Amino acid sequence: MQEPGICPPPATYRSHDVDETRRIVADIYCDHRLAQARGGERLDYLHVHQPLGAVSFSEMRYGAEVSVAPGCLQSFFLVQVPASGHDRMRVDGAELLCDPRHATIHAPDSRLDMHWSADCSKFVVRIEREALERHASLLTGREAAGTVSFLPVADLASPMVHAWVRTARHMFDELRCNPALADEPLVRSQIEQLLLTTALNWLPGSFVAAAPCPARTVLPRHVRQAEEYMRACPEQPITVDMLAQRIGVSGRTLYDGFRKFLGVSPMRHLRDLRMERVRADLLDPARPASVTALAMHWGFFQLGRFAIDYRRRYGESPHETLAKSR
Repeated sequence: MQEPGICPPPATYRSHDVDETRRIVADIYCDHRLAQARGGERLDYLHVHQPLGAVSFSEMRYGAEVSVAPGCLQSFFLVQVPASGHDRMRVDGAELLCDPRHATIHAPDSRLDMHWSADCSKFVVRIEREALERHASLLTGREAAGTVSFLPVADLASPMVHAWVRTARHMFDELRCNPALADEPLVRSQIEQLLLTTALNWLPGSFVAAAPCPARTVLPRHVRQAEEYMRACPEQPITVDMLAQRIGVSGRTLYDGFRKFLGVSPMRHLRDLRMERVRADLLDPARPASVTALAMHWGFFQLGRFAIDYRRRYGESPHETLAKSR
């Protein structure tokens, strides 16, 4: 996962030159061949890119019919979702159609050749191979290197595929509207964890998050240790992966223990602890008098959802709590 730090804001690239466009795309993804299919067309490349650690988002078009041949992606998975037009691909020699009804998911070791129509525009999510395989290993408690794979075509009419794409798109839109969110370690880690976990479970493929470790019949030590760490360090960018590594159990065992003995998932329990810290800060006259600043500091970047959950939990709005202390 990404270490705490600063992420660059979304970058916008434009070009009408084939060589310049190829260099830009190579810097974002990997080296490749780029060629226009029709000599009379004018390239109109536009690309908005947002990196975020193990996951990055793009919205891009070439504005002309082009062939793109990266070969093997090697270090990352690539999910491509056309908004318009189509891309006729060859993946390991098989012909595929990527259009507004069919997303494609490319594995690092698959050979990929693309042919974008002039009106093709895509939403693209890059997922780092090492991070996804490590996440899969921690969720299952077994080695996942080289075992995570997806079907190359995903039907966007599938509720789970549609939900994953909608979630990823929402994250990208939120970051574009408020680039400062990427500077919040808690927000970054939550977005990464959400998209990695749901990709493994919602996108069509061979990963199965089963094979849980046997549940214990007494209060597990690992649940107590995880809860104590969360309570002591709620400001840290805690993830299930990190907790599992720290305590020495699989992510699945941690999930099962929390649900059985605390009635919630580890991340839900952490969210509740952070909600308590938000309330304490709102009641502290020495803290900043800004609900937005305090909510974002504790990792709540969807402010509407935060306000609803806060009222449900405490019977008043965050602004009403803040008014009490001022």
